[in-house]
Amino acid sequence: MNKIPFLNIADVNCWMVYLMPFATDDRANYELVSTLQQTCIEAKIFGMGWDMPCFEYGTPISDENAAIYIEKYKKQGGSVSEDAVNGYKAIRKGDYVITRLKNSHYYVGRVSSEGAMYIYKENDPVYGRFSWGGTVDKWIEFANDGELPSEIAGRFSQRLHSTIQRIAPYRQRLLVISMYENFEADENRRFEIPRLKIGVNNFVRSLNYMELEDLVALYISNKHGSEGYKLLPSSCKVSQQNFEFRFVANGRKPITCQVKNQHDIEIDYYIQENSYEYIYIFSGKWNDECVGELRGKYEEYKHIYIISPSELFEALKKDNIFENKFYDFDNEPTAPDRLPLDDYHICTRPKKENECSVSGDFVCFIKKDGLVYSSEFGALVLSWHILEDREYEQRCIDQILKDINRGTNV
Repeated sequence: MNKIPFLNIADVNCWMVYLMPFATDDRANYELVSTLQQTCIEAKIFGMGWDMPCFEYGTPISDENAAIYIEKYKKQGGSVSEDAVNGYKAIRKGDYVITRLKNSHYYVGRVSSEGAMYIYKENDPVYGRFSWGGTVDKWIEFANDGELPSEIAGRFSQRLHSTIQRIAPYRQRLLVISMYENFEADENRRFEIPRLKIGVNNFVRSLNYMELEDLVALYISNKHGSEGYKLLPSSCKVSQQNFEFRFVANGRKPITCQVKNQHDIEIDYYIQENSYEYIYIFSGKWNDECVGELRGKYEEYKHIYIISPSELFEALKKDNIFENKFYDFDNEPTAPDRLPLDDYHICTRPKKENECSVSGDFVCFIKKDGLVYSSEFGALVLSWHILEDREYEQRCIDQILKDINRGTNV
């Protein structure tokens, strides 16, 4: 087992921001929106709308200045998003921001300004559309969804978006940070984020729902392609509550499936459905043991096949269409039961420095979810501060890191 690194992201936030300072009717104007957004990338800035003359350019945001701005905007008869203002007020130098432009390209930047500031400039075609904003060291571009981690792309797949949204889960924060730091020069790099290890127990949550459906389609194609079955692309667009898509072949009944990422599937709905050669079922909530029990229960229904996680994971490993620079498909995560935890009391809710809780992928120390060993990253991660006394906190972390690295290849 290799040495376990320590990743301290307790004081680092990641933000989804939208560069869309336009009236609703103007947001469909591709040329208008795209031109402004591209100028923001070139100028290394980001910001929110609700523009008006209020402060000089560069005035830092503060509780007092934010309150003055909100009151003045309301006096002019406007309605400003106080949630957006509060979000920008929380931005700090060294945080990371990620945005998606009108052309579907993604950009990640590291905040270089001392938090947010007022960037409005009167009569300026770009700055004149913004109020609060900030600057970044540079923007790292990702040209399509396939170039960035699936779960980050999934965050942008929602129909409705807030002006600014904090990315809270530590796993997604680490992925956003790695999107920037992996392309940073060594001398400027703040973090060395290991690639997220993908195994049979976590591959489902590493794919967005569309990729999971694609993987099941690939699995079916590998099994039945030699029989002449072909996927009908149009069937993927038809709204069918109980089926995802159809494979067809001359002279045979079609094949279909139902896929759920984190929900159960009512198999009883499909047992009397006789218009399909096979109905494949996959739920990300079911492990191999659960699938084995379900197969036994529905054994008499030969047209129903329940796919196990291990089967689908093998299909994933054999095909590289889902691979990118942020995932490691070659090395299984180091499970918590391989860590030397003999000196620790394992309990449900740890509260002391010699206590921890253990689950399938994590070990939580001292305080739940704040300091965790993540088997997916193979690292000890401080997601948020667990103790008021920072020096004492660091001493505890140093001791835990020393303990869990006993016997590793240092």
